[in-house]
Amino acid sequence: MDPQEAARKAKAKAEAAQAKADKLTEASEGQSKRAFEAYGRFAGGQPLLSGHHSYRSARRAKNRADAASDRAIDTFKQAQQAQRDAQWAKAKADARSEIADTIATQSRPWQPSDFQVGDIVTVRVFETSTSTYRVKRVNKKTLTLDGGGGGWDDPKREYDRVLSRTRDGHTITNPEQETNPA
Repeated sequence: MDPQEAARKAKAKAEAAQAKADKLTEASEGQSKRAFEAYGRFAGGQPLLSGHHSYRSARRAKNRADAASDRAIDTFKQAQQAQRDAQWAKAKADARSEIADTIATQSRPWQPSDFQVGDIVTVRVFETSTSTYRVKRVNKKTLTLDGGGGGWDDPKREYDRVLSRTRDGHTITNPEQETNPA
């Protein structure tokens, strides 16, 4: 899938998650208000009087109010979870968008001649996350990167996963910048 398309879909998913969170928050507030109103009969602190003619109706009213309060609490918890999900989806969409924008500005793919041992590169690790490494070896199809573990954990990344390269304190995100300095 095209990175720009993936970013658009992630943004739409984040917006849908936020809409769901807003809807649940509104429902939670409404249920909380109804639960508060259901306890109105007991606002003065009047206890349930066992044996009194009003006991059965008061017990039913209290049970209904308790159930309404429980529903309001459950909906509030769902709204909080939906809000966390929406924040996560937005962060993921922002990361996808940033990566897609970086890829879109590249006028040509990265290739082995663009790198030297010792360069610092930022690479896509997963769809929405990046990591920065020092180049340990330039291979035909991949870069061998210094994982910091003395060689046993050195990752290899394909050139299409490279987002930027830093050499001598100068960072470029487009491989053409090297051959045609601005």
